[in-house]
Amino acid sequence: MGEKRNLLPLSDEQGAPVRDLAARERILATTLRVLSRVGYPKATVGGIAQEAGVGKATVYRSWPHKAALTLDAVRTRLPDIPVDDLGDSPREILAVARALAGLYGAPQVRAILPALIADAATDPELAHRLRTELIEPRRERSATVLRRAVTRGVLPADTDVLTLLDMWAGLMLFRGLLLAGDLDDHAVHALVAAALAAPPRIP
Repeated sequence: MGEKRNLLPLSDEQGAPVRDLAARERILATTLRVLSRVGYPKATVGGIAQEAGVGKATVYRSWPHKAALTLDAVRTRLPDIPVDDLGDSPREILAVARALAGLYGAPQVRAILPALIADAATDPELAHRLRTELIEPRRERSATVLRRAVTRGVLPADTDVLTLLDMWAGLMLFRGLLLAGDLDDHAVHALVAAALAAPPRIP
């Protein structure tokens, strides 16, 4: 008898079948494509599954509903916040502000965030995922850069770092969601200059 062949699919380092990983990537890419074409309200799991060439059951094995699928699709495509130590805090803070402006002004975010927030209001699990997977990691990375500026004396010792970031997020979301526009580089520079000159302080 000849040697037995291994019929299991090749796996990545975590042991997940490559075939499944490829299908997951295809589903996420298709989700973004469908969202950009028809918008969040008209997108359906069935339509996404059909366009991705998989069954609805395949989608539902990883994502319990459209909102969770949408969150994953958008999250995996968004840029991260730069935290490199450049030895120049104003330059580092400017890079963070640019990244946040790009995040909150991204067309994908503007298209789906209001609907995700509405769904999260009645779905605690989705609200938790939205907070822990999309918002908090980027907020904490941004805070790392601002705290480094405090340590260097570029920002006052009593700077309220998290409030400063929330103020930026509020402005950026207002511009992106309600005024349908993002911050240009001039506005980002002005935002950083204002933060360096008069940051919010801890009472």
